[in-house]
Amino acid sequence: MEQIVKYVAVTLGGIAGWLIGEFKDTFPLLTVAIIFILYDAWSAYQLDRRVHKKYPTKVKRKQAHFTSFAFGKVVRETIPKRLIAIILAFIAERYVFIHFDTHASYIVTGAICLEQALSILENWVSCPLDDGNDNRFWRALRRILIDKTERHFDITLDEYKENDEL
Repeated sequence: MEQIVKYVAVTLGGIAGWLIGEFKDTFPLLTVAIIFILYDAWSAYQLDRRVHKKYPTKVKRKQAHFTSFAFGKVVRETIPKRLIAIILAFIAERYVFIHFDTHASYIVTGAICLEQALSILENWVSCPLDDGNDNRFWRALRRILIDKTERHFDITLDEYKENDEL
């Protein structure tokens, strides 16, 4: 039994070493994507705090909090899907597009970072506090980007906009 465990451990170690050696060029790309995704999760938490500060009576929860469910969803779903896309693009550029000088993994990573950057900007411009720091740039972005404030309520903001409550 000890021999079997030893052989399995050596085999798994060899496979892990091969995978690390094979995909070592993707590690910087994976790291950049993870940083963007985690910062997007943090900016969503900051938005939740602003919503609770601006509309304390309209939100069902008493205070903003960093929910383990939301962060768990980021870790379980968002990060693995994005990392798999980068690795698949790397495999395609290395083994499929061998006659072309393509950088598919860089393009996919760039698209992921652009998607996350837009989400971060949406979180920044949503639910501004009336503290006098609202300049033209942020007002212009607010007209272009999606307002994520209503995601923190169980209703849409349309009924409040009609009554000028917001």
